Amino acid sequence: MNQVLIFLHFLGLMLGATGGFGSALIMRRALTMPADAAGPLRGLGPMLANVSATGLALMWASGLVLVWSRWDGLGSLPGLFWIKFAFVLSLTAAAAAIHMTYAEIGRGNAAGAARLPKLGPVAGGSSLLAVFFAVFAFSG
Repeated sequence: MNQVLIFLHFLGLMLGATGGFGSALIMRRALTMPADAAGPLRGLGPMLANVSATGLALMWASGLVLVWSRWDGLGSLPGLFWIKFAFVLSLTAAAAAIHMTYAEIGRGNAAGAARLPKLGPVAGGSSLLAVFFAVFAFSG
């Protein structure tokens, strides 16, 4: 059972990274293109955000079950888990803000797009640090 949960957790990590890295690369490319040609590339942003959010949801679900099934609840988790968890919360907040921003853009408020270049690195950095601390928390 735990192997299936860990597989699902890693699958979520892959989906999250795919959406995040894909978006970063595509949006960086769109910056170098004329506005009319970059439009279709920018249109991929919400889809990639959904891929990342699906991965994040999968990690939350599998992670919560792992905490209770493998580590017998919160009391037996390694100390570095809590640092990892802080970055997971930061990632979750950034992902929610990205989705809210895309919804705002979809309702016609294009000014919200100025937040995306700030939110993407926050999400990416939080994800990177969550994985970093997970390695040290659970490799013992």
